[in-house]
Amino acid sequence: MVNIFAIVNELLQKQETFALATIINYKGSVPRRVAKMVITKDMRTYGSVGGDCVEGQVAQEAAKMLREGSKGVVVKSYDLVEEEFGGVGMSCGGRVDIAIEVIEPEPRLIIAGSGHLSNAICSLAHLLGFEVIIIDALAEKASFPEANRVISDFFENNLSSVTVTVSTYIVIVTRHKDDLPSLRVALKSKAGYIGLIGSKRRVSQTFELLGKEGFTEEELNRVNAPIGLDIGAETPEEIALSIMAEITQRRRKGGSQPANPKKIKFTSVKTIAEDTERTQLKL
Repeated sequence: MVNIFAIVNELLQKQETFALATIINYKGSVPRRVAKMVITKDMRTYGSVGGDCVEGQVAQEAAKMLREGSKGVVVKSYDLVEEEFGGVGMSCGGRVDIAIEVIEPEPRLIIAGSGHLSNAICSLAHLLGFEVIIIDALAEKASFPEANRVISDFFENNLSSVTVTVSTYIVIVTRHKDDLPSLRVALKSKAGYIGLIGSKRRVSQTFELLGKEGFTEEELNRVNAPIGLDIGAETPEEIALSIMAEITQRRRKGGSQPANPKKIKFTSVKTIAEDTERTQLKL
């Protein structure tokens, strides 16, 4: 008997996104009335929701959701009758409703650096629900009470000790001399986001050196630098806000959608009011 909750915990610890299928309703004769099944991105399944045919369709739907980056829950109904009668290829005769939910791990933020800015980023990231890991030779746990883990050693020597996936965000806010070694290892990881602080000149020099070392344009384009959204930030707290705003944008909207103000102009409000008034008059 598979312990579904142990599997769920294991996948979350590995920072994997997966789907959880749950029977939420049934009618008539069905093989399972209360059951759950885990489906991973590579179509591995754990547990059972009642037979090969229905499970195959559930797994395909879950894999599609994971592949397309869908969020939340989708409910699907399956008739457990033969295919010629519009079913899934089973002869039970009943019907099951199955909720397929995409489960994402707690977002992981790895910060290279241990200065005032690192502290501000850590505090804000913690508030936003991120698991925060600090890696820096000068880092002390007492300075980062909200961090989940503090590794007091060089970033380039210790990133390999942390699980890094496409759900991982790496922020490099180190001393200038540590930029290159930190970026080298970050670019070799699977991190979905890599950000580097610095002026445009400093960033250009860093990219030029990495290019000479053999890093491709495609690889360097993974780096968000200078890091953060342009909100005119000056203090460590304001800069941390701009950085976490960019990371939140990436997490929620993806990299291709810019962050624009949601403000509605007065002319738009006036147009909406006039359209509403005309509609009411017609009624």
